[in-house]
Amino acid sequence: MATTVDLVLDEIGRLSLEDQELVDEIMHKRIIEGRREEIHTAYITALEDRARGRTKSGSADDLFGSL
Repeated sequence: MATTVDLVLDEIGRLSLEDQELVDEIMHKRIIEGRREEIHTAYITALEDRARGRTKSGSADDLFGSL
């Protein structure tokens, strides 16, 4: 994988600075979208777990008391 990343970085390095900035902007937006999707998936999983009774509820004192 590092070899693939190195190849991609070498190719990007051959672009003009303007195009490199464009690649940076695009990748930044893709990373943000990927994180957003991960958060959404975790949220849906948490809702399903709660609906199936796989979670517990209580106060902060309950939580720290169980540690």
